[in-house]
Amino acid sequence: MKPIRKKRYARRLDNHRILKHGNGAVSSIATTNISLDEFEAIRLCDYENLSQIDAAKEMEVSRGTIQRLLENGRKKLVDGILNYKTIEVKNDIRNIKLKGENKLTVHLDETVKVAFPSSDKVTIDIHFGHAGEFAIYTVKNNEVLNVKYITPVVLRPGSYPESLKKEGVDLVIASKVGDRMINLFKTQGIEIILGAKGRIDVNLNEYLGGFLDENGVICVPKL
Repeated sequence: MKPIRKKRYARRLDNHRILKHGNGAVSSIATTNISLDEFEAIRLCDYENLSQIDAAKEMEVSRGTIQRLLENGRKKLVDGILNYKTIEVKNDIRNIKLKGENKLTVHLDETVKVAFPSSDKVTIDIHFGHAGEFAIYTVKNNEVLNVKYITPVVLRPGSYPESLKKEGVDLVIASKVGDRMINLFKTQGIEIILGAKGRIDVNLNEYLGGFLDENGVICVPKL
């Protein structure tokens, strides 16, 4: 069985990076690909001047992993330069946990408020109805302008959508939500994305970057 690769933290680029030589000697076939985690290790150590120990902490991997990423990434860079290859950094985040300060790709000219059900202000609650609070992020021009936490008063099933509507929320990102609740949000003009889990900041960045897939499950009430 193939071992499961541990995810590591890295920034997502705003787009793929492709570096081509300008002397006409480049073959369309000759391409060397640098992975996003290899690029992140090089960026942290060679551009940000972090030690390998500090870089390992940033990416939440071992120092040995940092050393391997640096060795592989630097070798690919030198190979591309010496052998006139196209150097490409692909924006592949399948094995990446996104950092909160990633450069985002969606440019929001209008102010948008995004709400997450959360009891600890960090992660998204799996059970929507058990959320003690909602974290509301106000975003404009790819920047978080404000974060507000509210505790809605639950008087009836429609209380959550009504409370969030009063706060001006445009979108709710959650894990699982009941079919009736979805309709109540729609009635209030609030969009909802299902299937999110884990850290709020990561999911927010994935949404703004266009990488957040809706894989949620509608909660079915027990009979």
